[in-house]
Amino acid sequence: MKGSRARSAHLCRQGEIPVTACLLSACAISLYVLFLPLETSPDLATFLLLAFGLFAAIGAEEFRPRLTGLDYVVIVAVLATTGLSSLLSVDPARSTRFFIYLCFNVGVLILAACVISGTAVRLLCACVGLMGVVHLFGLLWAVQIAGDLSPNAIVREAHLATLIAPNDALILALCLPFFAYSLYDRCAEKAWLPGLLVAVYVALSTYVSFRLQSKLSFLGLLVAGLFSLGAGRLLSLWDTADFRQRMALSAAGFTAVFILSGFAWYLGNQSTTRLSLWAQAATVVDTPAEILSGVGPNTFLYDPKLAESLFDRGDLVVPWVHNLYLEAFHDQGLPGLLVIVALTMIPIVRALRLNDPAMRVVLSAALFTFVVMALFEITLTRRFYFAFLMCMYGLTAAQARGEQS
Repeated sequence: MKGSRARSAHLCRQGEIPVTACLLSACAISLYVLFLPLETSPDLATFLLLAFGLFAAIGAEEFRPRLTGLDYVVIVAVLATTGLSSLLSVDPARSTRFFIYLCFNVGVLILAACVISGTAVRLLCACVGLMGVVHLFGLLWAVQIAGDLSPNAIVREAHLATLIAPNDALILALCLPFFAYSLYDRCAEKAWLPGLLVAVYVALSTYVSFRLQSKLSFLGLLVAGLFSLGAGRLLSLWDTADFRQRMALSAAGFTAVFILSGFAWYLGNQSTTRLSLWAQAATVVDTPAEILSGVGPNTFLYDPKLAESLFDRGDLVVPWVHNLYLEAFHDQGLPGLLVIVALTMIPIVRALRLNDPAMRVVLSAALFTFVVMALFEITLTRRFYFAFLMCMYGLTAAQARGEQS
């Protein structure tokens, strides 16, 4: 018995039996499940899948987050800005719940930063791709049996836990790069099969977006699909380009983002109302104290009846800004804006510098899609988007440190 315990202790020290990692992952699963009733829009299926993916991936490795000093500064800044703005919030109880929710997602970032081996990374990517498949079938089920799929009916009746608003179908676009990556990784010898399955995924997702009247969901599929297809070639050009060529590629990239942004504006439902949302988020924060701390996390409310009649939601109000960066400025002031810029830009820079071409493509495509959609829709008050961003941040940090070492 003593010999067995000594051998187990030795293996734990060597990282072959990551007991700490398993226990922390199991605690993360339990906390997420327990925390679900405290916030709106509980996406139980997504979070169980995400927690399972982290548990399975990290359960095969030593628990050691591959984070740099910059990452710890960002984590402390996220916690500090959100904590301060929660204390000074116009609705402290609501903001404090969001702060607790943030702490759980910091745990997701730290756990994801432990995923370093090729097998674990493939497992986690497959898990994220599986989220897209589960949501796709769930949404297909909803659009087939629901009699009324107008935006009003969706918001009022909430046919699915994953479908609180039509644009929640953006989950399908964010998961698309991981779905394609997992298929091509497993079916490399039969290249036609992954291509066929990805085409079916895109076609069914487009059909769902059409039935849900979610034009931004369709735009997300377009961005994710095009970038997934062209990212490998573009990154190869970047690696071999000189300074002038890189400036030209950068200008072309900014032009593409500008065109996609205009396309999103043209496709967006009630685009003029988004102007009202953004104007309210930008003008509410006007005193020096609010510029430094914001109004409070998760406190944005917009009543369309007070401004215009183009946004027909009856007695309902809009609880998010429909622009992640303006929302951060509204909720947590200028420090919160700087923090969300760091959370979204640092992983993109790291993904573009990875040596593994497959990981460069999948992570760059997913993060680029996230940022483009964040300009018009995404909010961190919705569970999936926050966990997705923190998971991608941790994963890119781990991959970058792994290649350096």
